[in-house]
Amino acid sequence: MKKTKRIFAIIFTVMLTIASASGAVFADIDYSEWDSMAAYPDDVVNTPLLPSVKFLIDKKIMTGYEDGTFRPAEPITRAEIAVAVTKATNRTSNLEALAEKNKFTDLTGYGWAKGYINAMVDAGITKGITDTTFAPGKNISYAELVTFLVRMNASAASELERTGTWPNNYIQYVQMYNLLGDVSVTDWNAPATRGDTAKLMYRFLPKN
Repeated sequence: MKKTKRIFAIIFTVMLTIASASGAVFADIDYSEWDSMAAYPDDVVNTPLLPSVKFLIDKKIMTGYEDGTFRPAEPITRAEIAVAVTKATNRTSNLEALAEKNKFTDLTGYGWAKGYINAMVDAGITKGITDTTFAPGKNISYAELVTFLVRMNASAASELERTGTWPNNYIQYVQMYNLLGDVSVTDWNAPATRGDTAKLMYRFLPKN
């Protein structure tokens, strides 16, 4: 046994000598590339949010910020949700033409979201706050968020539109079918956080 260990030690020493002589220095290897979590926001790695956020980032549905964070406690706007849901439902093929439509009068400065918003309106997933305004910068409420998500399923939304009154019909639906998971909502009018949005989108979307 000792002889075998001695042989391995000699071989390893020889390998190190050859590597040093040939310039193959181990410090030249970029070990950061080995970290599979390097592409994901620092504030969700090693947290329960990681599976949801990782899925959405991998699918290019949501993104983090340039500083490497996701900011899960911050609210998310109606414009941002429109972009995410459009991507999630693969309605991105005609965005340039849709951006030319002037469905709402309050989208100045939201050119990055206008096509997505119009796509969601055309799909029946969202409506304006009024007939002429969308309120793109308004933080989306939990009631509005689950409405967006349920309406991704046209048949479920069609049934709900015929029963009950918004938003109670949508709230009762997601509660009855346990679609909230571990997201606890105590105030349906409160702004939905980015973290809860990621969790709910992950639950609503197919994983294949």
